[in-house]
Amino acid sequence: MEDERVLREFMGDRPDAEQLGDWAATLRDRLARLKEEAQRAAPDEAAALAPKIRRLQEQITALDEEAAITQFVEDSVRVTLAMGAVTDGTLEQE
Repeated sequence: MEDERVLREFMGDRPDAEQLGDWAATLRDRLARLKEEAQRAAPDEAAALAPKIRRLQEQITALDEEAAITQFVEDSVRVTLAMGAVTDGTLEQE
């Protein structure tokens, strides 16, 4: 599809919103496993895991925010392309 090609060119090497969401989901899985490990661990071991848990939570938040921003940009590009097609009269009639 031409719009998707234009979108990929516009975004360059940046990951798309879906990929960012996938990365966040992977980190959520790791976070869940780490939290389970911390619950089973001795108190001193659990305390040692706390910074890792916090770091994962921060990374997940950052990826979620980046995914939302990227989705907005992707949607904006698609709308801009669609509006251009409407004004050019090249929009396909359904």
